Amino acid sequence: MKKALIFNFGRIKNTTLLQKEIQGASIILCADGGGNYAYELGIIPNFLIGDFDSIETEVLNYFIDIGVEVIRYPKEKDYTDTELCINKAIEQGCDEICILGGVGGRIDHTLANLYLLHYIYENNAKGYIVTDDFYIYLCKDFIKIEGEIGDTLSIIPIYKSVKGLYSKGLMYRLENTTIDFGRPLGISNVMIDRQCEIKVGDGEVLIFKKI
Repeated sequence: MKKALIFNFGRIKNTTLLQKEIQGASIILCADGGGNYAYELGIIPNFLIGDFDSIETEVLNYFIDIGVEVIRYPKEKDYTDTELCINKAIEQGCDEICILGGVGGRIDHTLANLYLLHYIYENNAKGYIVTDDFYIYLCKDFIKIEGEIGDTLSIIPIYKSVKGLYSKGLMYRLENTTIDFGRPLGISNVMIDRQCEIKVGDGEVLIFKKI
């Protein structure tokens, strides 16, 4: 698999987790102000993309000076900076896309980034979000998730009721289960093995695995 790593807003304090995601990336992209964080870490991205209303001027100039490919868009546009990075990653042939951060702060931006996992899936790639607290995945068919025994995992319908849910490796096993949209039935399940499996018959779920 060819993996893209997108630096979004937000910081990751877990350096082990951060290094794992960086080392596994074939392409690194910064969504506007995400360039500030990459700069602080000494990371040189392959692409810096956005309208550049949040990146520090000295950081932007530094990346330009060292030859990073900078793609500037007008502030009034039909795409978020993160979505533009996703489009570039797909254009570059990436079939795995990790969004670093991207949640917290403005709730509308958080929700938009969560829904971008659906957009990534529809473009035939695997997407996930990494924060200090969670790995966040989208599943509309089948997924295997690695973790540790005792890890907390929540399953939340993304836009409609989800039917035909099955699980393996979770304390509260799902057996052809339905979770109605708007109900928190899937909150705080627990891994009883180092790997769990989730199958969705109809619908889509967001899966939040506690780190």
